[in-house]
Amino acid sequence: MSVLTASGSSESAVEMNGAGVFTSLVYDALNGGAADILGRVTVGSVYTYVDMALSAWDQRPMFKAHLSKFAPLRSCTPHVDAAIIRLLPTYFKTPDTKLPLDPSYEPTTPPRDEVNERTFLHLQKLRDARLLTPIDEEHLYYAAINSKPCQLTPLGRFYWNLAKQGRV
Repeated sequence: MSVLTASGSSESAVEMNGAGVFTSLVYDALNGGAADILGRVTVGSVYTYVDMALSAWDQRPMFKAHLSKFAPLRSCTPHVDAAIIRLLPTYFKTPDTKLPLDPSYEPTTPPRDEVNERTFLHLQKLRDARLLTPIDEEHLYYAAINSKPCQLTPLGRFYWNLAKQGRV
């Protein structure tokens, strides 16, 4: 059971432009603002979203729960398709692997390699979801052009482990 309220018992809930601030934030959270990279929204992620949006001086939402695990309240469009996340252990043999890139990954430069180009599209989506980062370059494009590697972020290593366990 979970209870999420707009404010504590000694506070007033605020309205702005004819709508409750808390209600508007919960609405936005449920519409994807609080979704994880797989598109799942839980009561915990809704609370975190609302909590981060309100300052210490604003109304403070209250959250009480007796849960053994978070069940999704809603599924939204994922940031990365689960099938691509399941490929993490294929691309990175270990969570600490540094994946070497070269110009064949970038479709705008020779030499052309369709397999590497398809992999690079996946890597770009994983980078957009903050699951990997280029090493010694700001952008993945330049990592490929300059033959620099990329590596998983802490969040990427978390999802690598989930993918390795077959839990994605």
